[in-house]
Amino acid sequence: MRDHAADIRALRRQSNAAIAALDAQYVVSFMDDDVTVAVAGGPVLTGRAANRAAFAQQMADPGFGGYVRTPEQIIVHEQPLRATERGQWKARWRVRGRVHEQDGHYTAEWRHSDMGWLITAETYTNAAR
Repeated sequence: MRDHAADIRALRRQSNAAIAALDAQYVVSFMDDDVTVAVAGGPVLTGRAANRAAFAQQMADPGFGGYVRTPEQIIVHEQPLRATERGQWKARWRVRGRVHEQDGHYTAEWRHSDMGWLITAETYTNAAR
């Protein structure tokens, strides 16, 4: 039996690596065409193109230090094959020579297709302070 949770964890590592490599096109390759991403404290981005543009804009900033998403729980659902991922995220950027960090929790919804696992929705929230 295939370990779908392990597959999703591997895809999340690849997605994190794509962000670290500043490759917006590769980042959105893990997303469904109609993906929705609710940005912590920000807008809801709909579609792969909108998410690619948002990543490209952030990655063009020389202070951008990236995002890392760390899965804590992956629940696989059958019929149809889909999964829910929950975890923590952390962002870093440099402003005026100082490193700033932001973090929180996220939930991602995945669906399995002929192309493999794709993210259909992500919701990011800021950590309570």
